[in-house]
Amino acid sequence: MPSRCRPLLALTLVALLGGCLALPQVGLLLGRIALSSMGVENVRIGNYHFSPGLEGIDELSLLSSGLALAGLPVNIDLPLAMMLPASAPAIELQGFDWQLQIPGAEPVTGEVDEPIQLQGGEPTTVTLPVALEPAGLDEMSSKAERVSSLLTLARRLSGSGELPAGSRLSLTPTLPAALDGIVTAPTLTLDVGN
Repeated sequence: MPSRCRPLLALTLVALLGGCLALPQVGLLLGRIALSSMGVENVRIGNYHFSPGLEGIDELSLLSSGLALAGLPVNIDLPLAMMLPASAPAIELQGFDWQLQIPGAEPVTGEVDEPIQLQGGEPTTVTLPVALEPAGLDEMSSKAERVSSLLTLARRLSGSGELPAGSRLSLTPTLPAALDGIVTAPTLTLDVGN
């Protein structure tokens, strides 16, 4: 009887050892995800859309529309390309938490809670909807000052169509429930150079 259990015991030990070796590989694989910004799209304040370089919207029109009192943010769409090395096996993220810091704007955070399939060597595009407020907006007392700071931020983002130098985007992938608490997901960071 004991001789019959030996092969089963050996297989169980190999499976356990394989699992223990595979867990650190998951963290290493997630740390190899390449992250790149594809620019800034669809810059808007309320119903006002800013095309690259648009100068047609001025402070007076926003003041007269009552937009300054509504406290609306500058909204942008931020498409990102995520890619694993060509030799890496496919993985599925359960989503990720993100944080964005842009010079002249308050830091913002968010969460993507949809599964994201990543194939080795093939970029996957994920678009983040971001709502930004100019830094120090709460300390500004006049409507004109608040609108001017919103417009400055919107024009800066739409004028270049890219994140400004000094921006930083951080992503922390959400692991499947079976790995949560066993493996720590690395935080991926994209720094936009000066």
